[in-house]
Amino acid sequence: MINHKTVFVFYLVVGINLISDIIGNYGGNLLTIIIQDRIEDRSRQQTMGLNSAIGTLVEPLGQSVGVFIITQTHNYSLAGLINALTFLVSAICLIVGRRSILSTIRVKPKKTSNCLWPIIQELMLQTTGMGAISYLGIVMVLNIVVVSFDAILNLLFIDLAPVLKINYAVAILTINITYVVGSVWGSVTKKTWIDRLNLFQLLLVTLMAPIIAFSLLLFYPNFYLILLSMFIVSFMSGKMDPKMFATMMPQIDPHMTGSVFGTISTIVTLGAPIGSTGIIILYNLYGGKIACLCALILSLSSIIWALLAYRNR
Repeated sequence: MINHKTVFVFYLVVGINLISDIIGNYGGNLLTIIIQDRIEDRSRQQTMGLNSAIGTLVEPLGQSVGVFIITQTHNYSLAGLINALTFLVSAICLIVGRRSILSTIRVKPKKTSNCLWPIIQELMLQTTGMGAISYLGIVMVLNIVVVSFDAILNLLFIDLAPVLKINYAVAILTINITYVVGSVWGSVTKKTWIDRLNLFQLLLVTLMAPIIAFSLLLFYPNFYLILLSMFIVSFMSGKMDPKMFATMMPQIDPHMTGSVFGTISTIVTLGAPIGSTGIIILYNLYGGKIACLCALILSLSSIIWALLAYRNR
């Protein structure tokens, strides 16, 4: 319980979590520099996909372990202590194996501008055939509808589960497992026909996934088809990020890799919480059909935007 005696501890924990997330994101950007230096071009997509898959797989497992500890012991301090110990073990592993992640830039650096945006703009034109505003804006909308799809399903199955004659908890668990399997499979595979697509083609195919998913929710809400659509959405999402970063990496000055990818990631993910929250508010105010219709319109608009931006490049 939070009161005047524990409020300082509460804010301290929140501050530690905030700093941890900031350092974690910074470390993720440093990892791209190591991958650029140590991994050959043809293996980078699978390497980045594997790194993404590990995070996708471990996160729900860690959350499940934490919930299990709290429900069995009712001791939040114990769960926090175990969490702190895992960070300590990670730090020890990094210290012991620090020589394996030391990176020496062997490529002669190109003359670069102090301003990141012109670099990103040129990078997008070279790798996607679209301007930076168009490509990053479309990917931002894609993130919004993908995050919204999972959130809408959690609400929708409160009413839909009895109609489909399935337990709500079982339905959500199955959907979450499907999402993890799809994301991991999409991240680690590299010899599917989808991997032969360029970034623009992959973007169009990925945008089709939420269109199919929200269309099913609107017109034919069958549980197994919803699972299939969730798998397609997560599989394509698992393909998108590793392909994007692996394709862009050879075009970037090694000294600018962390800054460029950090800026791109920030721009792309910035709108997802705000946009998905807006769609969930629509769900609460006007119902599931309006929320699904709004997400469907966003997805269709993004495809039109992509086609026009690519045509007018």
